[in-house]
Formats: sequence, C-alpha cells, structure tokens
Amino acid sequence: MAAPLDVSMHNLTGSWTMSKSLSDPFDKALAMQGIPWIVRKLASLATLTMKVAHEVDESGAKILVFTQGASVAIGGISEEKEVRVLDWREEFHSSPIFGATSHRSRMVNLSAATGHDGQPLDPYLTEHFLDEGEPGGDNNLYDLVVHQTNGWVMEQIWGFGMVIEQRWLMRTMAIRKDGEMVNARVIYEWKGKERGGK
Repeated sequence: MAAPLDVSMHNLTGSWTMSKSLSDPFDKALAMQGIPWIVRKLASLATLTMKVAHEVDESGAKILVFTQGASVAIGGISEEKEVRVLDWREEFHSSPIFGATSHRSRMVNLSAATGHDGQPLDPYLTEHFLDEGEPGGDNNLYDLVVHQTNGWVMEQIWGFGMVIEQRWLMRTMAIRKDGEMVNARVIYEWKGKERGGK
C-alpha cells in the first residue's frame, strides 16, 4: 500500500516491500555494479523486502538501519543489514553481493543540495519528490556509495513522491562507471510498523 502521512524521512521505522510494477527495471544498474547474470535473474524473481529503524550512535549521530531481505537467497544470503550514519562520515561495508564499498550519508534540502563533487545533482535524482517537512529543512536522504575495486560510484536520494496519485517511498539512483551512467527509480510499498525495527 501507499505510505501513510505519519511516515516520513524522519520517521521511516517499519517494513517495506519493493514494488516491481511501479519501479524501474534495475538489471542494467546491477550489471554496471558487476553483479553476475544469474544473481540478477534471482533478484528479478525474488520478493525484496526492507525493514528500517532509526537509532543514535555513541557520538550522538543519527543512524538509519536498513535490513534488506529476499524471498530467495541471492548471492548466498537472504538478508543483509546496511547502516547509514547521517553525519557524512565515511563508513565501510563488505557485502557478499556487492563487495567492498565505502559510503557517506546526510540529510539534504533538494533545492540546494550538491553532489559529492560540489556540482548540482543529476536532475533524475531529484525529480518527482514531494516537498515535505519543515520549509527549507533537510528532508531527503542523500547517499554516496563508492566501490573499492570495481570503479563504480552511486549517488542515491531517498524521499516520498507521488506515483499514480498516491504517496510512496522512493529511491532514485545514478550509477557511474568509465564515463557511463545508469539511472533507476525504486518504489517501496508500506507494510506496517509492527514488523519494523526499533
């Protein structure tokens, strides 16, 4: 179902499922990230779920914890946790599927946000998001993910947007490698708070 109004980027706690019918095909994005064909095929067949929890670390920094799951094991795993510290510090993650990456995350105001290179964000990343939250506030999540060996860089924006006249959680991606770029948009269906994290 579409996201209720009391769920926002500052209150994402709950369970979500990727909507295949509303999301863009993501095979090209996975291929650019070096994911083998058989793994991409499994991902296309699986039901992909996500639980989100808000936490605070020992330094007082806000954290988003994404626990991603699949109805069938992909790359030998059926669940993987990603932690996003929202103070732009560099963190490192090793994934059985994606390999070794570094990532930085922060909340941004889309009207003024720039990418990691200081340039305006690719227009695809910022299209179709609703202007929610406090006026002029940082109400969208910006992620930068850099693969440590394969050479790809991914920028992501998370927020809420209108699709078929309903409000949904959206994630837009721009993945670059060797002068080429692939874009994709993922739409998530709301499943409820009772199965979410903390």
